[in-house]
Amino acid sequence: MSPLINWKRTVSTLTLSALLLGTHSVADASTSIKEKQEQQKKVQEQRNNVKQNQSNTSSKIKQNKNEISKVQAEVNKMDAQLQDIINDVAAKRQEIKRTELKIEDLEADIKGYEKKMKAQEAMMKERMATMQTNGGGSINWAEFIFGSKNFSDLITRMITAGTIQRSDQELFEDYEATRQSLQEAQASLKEERTSLLKQQKALEVRQAQLEKKMKQREARIKELEDKNIKFESQIFDLQEIEATLIAQEEAIAAEIEAQRREEEEARRRAEEAARQEAARKAEEARQAEAAQAAAARQAEEARAAAAKAEAERAAAQKQQNNNNNTQSSSSSNQTTQNSTPAPKPAAPAPKPAPAPVPAPKPAPTAPTTSAPAPSGAMFIQPTTGRFSQGWGPASGQFGYSFHNGVDIAGPVGTPIRASATGTVIRAGWGGAYGNHVMIAHVINGQVWTTVYAHLNSVSVSAGQRVTQGSNIGGLGNTGNSSGPHLHFEIHQGSYSYSGTSAGSTVNPRQFF
Repeated sequence: MSPLINWKRTVSTLTLSALLLGTHSVADASTSIKEKQEQQKKVQEQRNNVKQNQSNTSSKIKQNKNEISKVQAEVNKMDAQLQDIINDVAAKRQEIKRTELKIEDLEADIKGYEKKMKAQEAMMKERMATMQTNGGGSINWAEFIFGSKNFSDLITRMITAGTIQRSDQELFEDYEATRQSLQEAQASLKEERTSLLKQQKALEVRQAQLEKKMKQREARIKELEDKNIKFESQIFDLQEIEATLIAQEEAIAAEIEAQRREEEEARRRAEEAARQEAARKAEEARQAEAAQAAAARQAEEARAAAAKAEAERAAAQKQQNNNNNTQSSSSSNQTTQNSTPAPKPAAPAPKPAPAPVPAPKPAPTAPTTSAPAPSGAMFIQPTTGRFSQGWGPASGQFGYSFHNGVDIAGPVGTPIRASATGTVIRAGWGGAYGNHVMIAHVINGQVWTTVYAHLNSVSVSAGQRVTQGSNIGGLGNTGNSSGPHLHFEIHQGSYSYSGTSAGSTVNPRQFF
């Protein structure tokens, strides 16, 4: 059994036995001071246990790191050798390029010399014909012509024999110089082509060495990656576990305090609403009383006006009667008419009292946050996508035989939401999880912890409080991940990792 496996089992056993805070990590309103002290004592014991196990496993951790360091040192040495070969190959390619350019220049020079020699030969042939016609009878032309290998040899023989006149000497010498330059260029071209072949063969050898070294390096890199995967299959080392334990305590305490403030704020708002309601009812009663008083005044004024009208009507009737008596006495012969007196005018009806005006209702208070409203669910699905792996037994391919969460596959950058309201424990990079977020929740006095792993981006920080449904990052493929997905865990109690069992986790899908 390798030291790495022993180390993994030691750490897994430690995390299972040392980190579970559970329900009793949180004190509700009814928890006594003594129970709180017991909880603090338990936390301190857990920390002491972690520190003791750190000492016991430090040699195993060091051994694993030394193994990885050796492989890394070999890779670094191979990288230096590869760099030398790469530099040599690059130099040889440059050398070949320079040789090829030189060959191109020589080929161009040779063409130029050949063209020049053709022109010079034409001129010399014409000159030799003139010499033969105008005085070259003393020259044995047959000897020169038939004894020469080619035209250049003919010119050389004639110059040597001194048969060329001084006026033509410069023309023939120029031709001879051109011929010499052509020979030298042809010789150089042959040498450069031979050199080019050697350079190309040397390059092929170095390239073969480079390919061999590259394959060796790839094999060692693969070995190093395998060691790193095994080394990181335990999500956190003991120092990180202790830091996580402390961060969990702080996050849970912060979450409890946040809930206390929320309850206090809710109570204050309720009291304020009750006060406003009482003030509204008092104002309605005052307005009703004022309306009743106004109605009473209007009724009294109506009664006074009716009495006054009745008095005026009675006076008018009396005056009418007096007038009738006078007319009766002056006209005694006239027949008394039994006419019915005109009816009395009716008194004006009193005006109805105005209805009381209701007091205006207070305007509703606008929400103070833009975060999505919490749902009725205890936990919500943190992102959209396809469930690519469930919670339960696993193959052990990545160093664990039990999958502690669910995997939700989707495009990189898909928004990740907080599954429930809580306080962030950790946010950032961490081992096989890659970019991840841990959140502590206190729901009905019970502690819960959610984990969101392999994120492409993280948009929250440790200690920050988030509400259910608020954005905490984007889906990604970081850490020990085989493709873009979210690895999501729900722990009942505090975070506790186990690669061989459920540990403190529960199946998240039961909540969705």
